Amino acid sequence: MASLVLLSFTRSQVATDHAYTGARSMAITGAVVGNPGSVESIFHNPAALAEISNITLETGSSHVIGVPFNYFAATYPVRQFGTAGFSFQQSKVSAGSTTLSDETDLGISNGFYLQKDQNSQLMLGYTLHLYHWSLGRSAGISGNGSEGFPSASGNSAGVDIGFLAVLRDKHRVGAWLKNINSPSIGDGNSAQYLPQRMTIGAAYLPYKGLTTSLIFDRLLGADKQIKGGIEYQLSDIVTIRVGVQSNPNRMGAGFGFNYHYFKLDYALITHPVLPVVQQISLGYVIL
Repeated sequence: MASLVLLSFTRSQVATDHAYTGARSMAITGAVVGNPGSVESIFHNPAALAEISNITLETGSSHVIGVPFNYFAATYPVRQFGTAGFSFQQSKVSAGSTTLSDETDLGISNGFYLQKDQNSQLMLGYTLHLYHWSLGRSAGISGNGSEGFPSASGNSAGVDIGFLAVLRDKHRVGAWLKNINSPSIGDGNSAQYLPQRMTIGAAYLPYKGLTTSLIFDRLLGADKQIKGGIEYQLSDIVTIRVGVQSNPNRMGAGFGFNYHYFKLDYALITHPVLPVVQQISLGYVIL
């Protein structure tokens, strides 16, 4: 019972919602639901994985208000079954050698074409999540742990669904629903539902190398957000990105280097109250 009570007091730390996973996505404030497919589509719209025809790997890291967040993602084309994806995300809070909180998210994704011709494409994707959360023993009133809550942990599973439609390789509309099965951790009155998100948006590619995007994003229980971004490829090697969002007002910026099969991306995003968050991602493409 004490474990369930403890879970209820830490709702904000249970399977934290990371809306900007990946430096490329963070730079344009997460306005990527309709953008061309990349390995980061695993986290923002798995339908776009259908557009990836190579084995790709990416790993990244950031610190959100001092809390480290790390991720790894990979894609693998499976011919008749589209493109499969694997992802791992972890956020851990430690004090010395003691782990206070540990969240992990293991995901398996798949994106494939429902329809494809010279003028248009329609794609569908999904991600199956396995969430695990654990909390160390609390210090209690005395500070030595003798009167604190015991350690606790919980598991849950979630399902994401994504859609993407493309017309003449220029006009793109996407939608993504996160945790549509309303997963929760805990039982009875202490059950805590994991974050649910709905994102709908469009992207426009007026010419090669330029992508503009605008999305409407809503985390259940929070205000609707409007996000927009621009991604411009200066050359075959250098790409620059900027983005803005509302509620709260934030601005993102970043750049990417692409040399042969290696990728390096950097991004930062502001906040009206909290410190600036930075993120670095490294990627590799296997033909």
